[in-house]
Amino acid sequence: MSRPKPAADPSAIASRPRPVAVAEDSRILASLLELSTSLPIDLDARAIAQTTLAHLHALAPQCALGACIALPDGEQVVEVCLSAGAASETGRDPTRLFPSMAHETIISLEDGAGSTLHMGTDDDALAEETSTTAALAQRGATVLASALARAAKFQAAQGNVTDEVSRLKAQMIQAEKLSSLGQIVAGVVHELNNPLTSIVAYSDYLKKKVQSKGGDLEDIERLRRIGEAAERILKFARDLIAYARPSREIPGPVPVHEIIDKALVFCEHEFSGSSVEVSRAFADRAIQVRGVPGQLTQVFVNLFTNASHAMDEEGGQLSIETELSASAETLRVNVTDSGRGIPPEVLGRIFEPFYSTKTDGRGTGLGLAIVRDIVTAHGGRLSASSSLGVGSTFNVELPLVALPPSSRK
Repeated sequence: MSRPKPAADPSAIASRPRPVAVAEDSRILASLLELSTSLPIDLDARAIAQTTLAHLHALAPQCALGACIALPDGEQVVEVCLSAGAASETGRDPTRLFPSMAHETIISLEDGAGSTLHMGTDDDALAEETSTTAALAQRGATVLASALARAAKFQAAQGNVTDEVSRLKAQMIQAEKLSSLGQIVAGVVHELNNPLTSIVAYSDYLKKKVQSKGGDLEDIERLRRIGEAAERILKFARDLIAYARPSREIPGPVPVHEIIDKALVFCEHEFSGSSVEVSRAFADRAIQVRGVPGQLTQVFVNLFTNASHAMDEEGGQLSIETELSASAETLRVNVTDSGRGIPPEVLGRIFEPFYSTKTDGRGTGLGLAIVRDIVTAHGGRLSASSSLGVGSTFNVELPLVALPPSSRK
């Protein structure tokens, strides 16, 4: 004979958690999963809140649902879905969207900005923490917070992409302008060749004629200077055309010190405008590296130009030193300026494509990246060091073709 069961304690029954129906809970989970995977990431915060609240309201039509979302600019988005028969209110306090209802559950979206999801009801049972509607609100808040975070990341990435595309377009336009300018300059230089050649030839002829007739020494000196100036312009023009022309050169022995001298001539206008003084300390001039002359000229033109820009209008000292490595297998070219220096946080990025510290329109952010690629393609290495307020040094290491006998120990 079985014993009768003891009567249940009424207080214990009241405090016992109400079990959530398994079928109903599964339906909610499936619906929220569908919502989470279907929400587009390109919606704004208001559209995400509207879509999420409408979905949650369809699952719990007896409740009022709302969201208060804090935007990065300080504004707030307040969206509300009211239950049937509930009156719409204006001028709501974001911290209490449903003051006329008996219960309002407020769930933080944990976005660090104070955004919240609200559920309002007059039904005591629906307001219990263990109710299906409470679970729906908690899970809905997770879905909403996740969707808002994804959208914010998408918008930030889209903004970065837009900025990068705009910058790339500007760089392409600038490159096209430089290309057109290069073609024009090449044409102008070509037109200068013939008259310059005539000036050189006729000045030499007149100098010899005056000398043969015992003419004034001052006139002879003037004619010599005319010839020298014309020859210098002619050489510069020819070098400029060779530098601007697309390279079809095959790597071979290159007298690197002559390349450095040529690059300095190309940069004379930069130095004179910035009052830059140049000093050289060269190793044996007979030393040759293996490479392409035009590309190596580009390396040093870029480094010298950057050094000039780093010293601004106040001017300064540009030092160029070449030295053999201890193994006598490479030549090291040290390009040092007395400019303002490069901050440590920037120094590690100066060789990145499209990264430029120049804000005055003079920099494309490609110069040092191209220089590094050229040096690397030549089997060399490029490095940089800098001290704020002291200056910067760029070190170019290039492999030697062969050490000249005069430099061997």
